[in-house]
Amino acid sequence: MKIKLKNIIVSGFITALILPFILITDLFPFARFGMFAEPVSSADTLKMFEVEYYQNHQWQTLDAKRFNLASGSFMYLTGNYFYRNQSKEFLTKLSLSIPDTSIYAWRLKHIQIPGNNLHQSDTVLIETLKIR
Repeated sequence: MKIKLKNIIVSGFITALILPFILITDLFPFARFGMFAEPVSSADTLKMFEVEYYQNHQWQTLDAKRFNLASGSFMYLTGNYFYRNQSKEFLTKLSLSIPDTSIYAWRLKHIQIPGNNLHQSDTVLIETLKIR
């Protein structure tokens, strides 16, 4: 029985295509969420974003509803810009869309709360944009 080189190459190619799916030990590559490709994490960590603006010599938290923005959509947009490392562009667009002349600066914070324990929350200042 003579084995042809073509049959060996085809068999090797098919084996190379199928073997990774046979040897996979977890489903991590198939269990990613949305466009951020963030690994699956336990539900006990709450991740939030907060935008603050400097007005009247104090920092105030931006209320998205006050500026006709739905809070869910605002969190989604903020997360989208954060994960793409475009926080400065996000704050620039936000400052242009809210033309309040009494606002001097904007800043973006990332807050992580493990479980329901607010005392152990971790707040990270991501970006600060000074307008004037």
